[in-house]
Amino acid sequence: MLDNDSSNNNCNPQQLPLGKLKFALSGQDGVKRHVPALDEHWVRREKPFGSYICLMSSYCKLKTAAALEEWTFTANNCRQDMEFLLSLSQHEFWSYMVYEESAMAAIVTFLQRANPYYRQADVSDNSAQDKEIAQANKLYGQLLRLVVRLILRLCTAKESPSEWISPQQHSSLLYSNYLISVPLLFDLAIAVGDAEPRNVALLTRIFDSVLRIQPEYQKDLKEAVAFYESAFLSMQIQVENEGCEGAGGGAPIEGDLETPYDDVVLFALDCAYTLRLLLHLRPELVETIEELRLVQSIANFYDLTVPMLYKNIYMVNPQANSLRWLNETRQQFLGVVRDVISSQLTGGRGQQLVELLQECLSAQTFVVDYQRQYPLEHDMQTLLNRCPNIKNYKVDFVVSGYQKAVSSCPSGVMAEELDGSPEESFDADEEEEELQSANVSPLPQATSGSSRDIDLEVSAVLDVMPDLGMGFIRDVLTRYENSEQAIAAILDDNLPPDLAAMDRQKVYVPPDPQDKQQSQTGIRHYNVCDGDRYDVLTQDKPACIIKQGKGLPGGPRNAEQLLDDKRDVKQLKERYQQYAMVEESNHDDGEYDDEYDDSYEALNEGQAPPVSLLRARMQAASAPVATSSHSAAYETQDQEEDDDYSTDSKSDKAAPRGGADFCENPEVIRARYQQRQMAKYGQRAGGGAVPQSSHTAGVTGAPKGQGQTQQTQRNRGHKEANKSSRANHNRKAGAAFKRSKGMMS
Repeated sequence: MLDNDSSNNNCNPQQLPLGKLKFALSGQDGVKRHVPALDEHWVRREKPFGSYICLMSSYCKLKTAAALEEWTFTANNCRQDMEFLLSLSQHEFWSYMVYEESAMAAIVTFLQRANPYYRQADVSDNSAQDKEIAQANKLYGQLLRLVVRLILRLCTAKESPSEWISPQQHSSLLYSNYLISVPLLFDLAIAVGDAEPRNVALLTRIFDSVLRIQPEYQKDLKEAVAFYESAFLSMQIQVENEGCEGAGGGAPIEGDLETPYDDVVLFALDCAYTLRLLLHLRPELVETIEELRLVQSIANFYDLTVPMLYKNIYMVNPQANSLRWLNETRQQFLGVVRDVISSQLTGGRGQQLVELLQECLSAQTFVVDYQRQYPLEHDMQTLLNRCPNIKNYKVDFVVSGYQKAVSSCPSGVMAEELDGSPEESFDADEEEEELQSANVSPLPQATSGSSRDIDLEVSAVLDVMPDLGMGFIRDVLTRYENSEQAIAAILDDNLPPDLAAMDRQKVYVPPDPQDKQQSQTGIRHYNVCDGDRYDVLTQDKPACIIKQGKGLPGGPRNAEQLLDDKRDVKQLKERYQQYAMVEESNHDDGEYDDEYDDSYEALNEGQAPPVSLLRARMQAASAPVATSSHSAAYETQDQEEDDDYSTDSKSDKAAPRGGADFCENPEVIRARYQQRQMAKYGQRAGGGAVPQSSHTAGVTGAPKGQGQTQQTQRNRGHKEANKSSRANHNRKAGAAFKRSKGMMS
């Protein structure tokens, strides 16, 4: 008990702060002692503070019947506990907050399990049950107001002239004892919300007070914003790690949950609302978001995880409420990006804004939805007016990229090719209100099966697991984008619940093309070619030859006609006759004909003798008796040819030419060459016998039996002595002749 000398009306007459204030107490033995104002001695309550339970059994569904009665009993106890804390004096209140863990745990538990401000159940006073729910909502409102008053008291340093705390001690008590933390502020923001202006003013006051009392909360707030990147990655892993036991550790499909992805959607929705509310309360966090590149993370999450989440939920339950919650998540994330872009636009940070929009171009789903809700044309025009230094081609590139993404995006909702649509399961009026409030375009359809080769992917899965049925594999492939993901899910035994319960030996029965053909034409055929491009009954111009009678149209009627067909030979003959026809024209004016090819004309003067002369030489070489006079004659003739050629060349060079001639007319050269050939080989060119020279006659001599002259005997001896050097066919002389003419062999 307090000492009688101390006045109960004024426990602190000297108006000392809480850290220096002490109270004099006298025990049962009469001994007085001084107890600090902030001490565990003042925690006299033996019963711990109760823990709050959530009013909602599941998202947007309030508890009813016995569960509602249980909640009412727990909520009344919590209300009494909070009223008790508020009724305490300052030093007792702070002693309970610091030394009684259950007191602060009661506040934290309530905020963690509070109803989110953006989802409140609609209640009408039409029945007894609705009246119970209305009373429960009223009680919940009282609890929320009490919790807010407790947090405001924690943020208040001076309650009266005699009850106050020094700023240093106040800051230390809040931060060191974790009485207020950033997660608690986030939960408080979601519980109070910004539905009314007074709520926003209240939250702004609390945030300002906390950051003013302890500046370290500013650093914690930035770290909390940085956590969102890890949250996005965690949600993506949970969505990819689907299974019978829930997505990424989530609750299984039992009780009030409709799909194993409900917890992921709720977490994403809470993150989106919290982040947007933080930007309203603390606009300076925009700089932190820019440093952390959080907008790019939101765009990637929007483009990768949201469509996958939408598709998986629709596959499990097309009428799940989580599809609508996911649309709200999209709306809030777009609002966050819009707030960041508006802040950059207002602050004149044009370069950062253009770079941000360029980096987000890779997320096509995000780009389409953002462009449809917030067209960039107006923002870019405002940006050019405020930041004239921004280059126009960068702005045009960004605007054209966003516009092109919208124009190339197919209209319609995701999974529109499936039977039904998620919008059909909602109430029409409620869905219209959702679309008007969200003003967000539906997501484009995920990868459609038309662009995939399902048969090829089925073969790939069968190569790895041949014991599975084709029907089961096809059903699995409809849930995944490729065969690799399907194989990984089967091997990890991480399939969706409906696929996990399916018979893995399910047989695939392909659809009968006759049914489709019959529905289109009304005629049912029984031919393997019915309905294809060769079907003359369904195609006006079939890709085939209609054969009537024997043979093909225009073909031979029998084997004899087939063998007598020489059309191909005639075509080849006509083709090669065109190469033999060379048109020659006489130019009276003496001009050079450019069409004449004289590329090899220069070699004519160095060619071998005419064919008739060569034939005569071969006949002479094959004669039964050969003499050395032939070789000598040939050598003499070759020497004469060389002399004539050199003489003709000199005469050609010395011949006078007109100044207008660039080169001599090839016709004149050919005529002169022909004259030389005729003058030299004219007598032997006719193909007759070659007259024997003196050398040849000397070797041959007279007929046998008539005697030989002395000169003949001498010539024969010379030939016999030198025949080894010249050979029988004059090979060395022929080779030397070829080399002299440039004909290497």
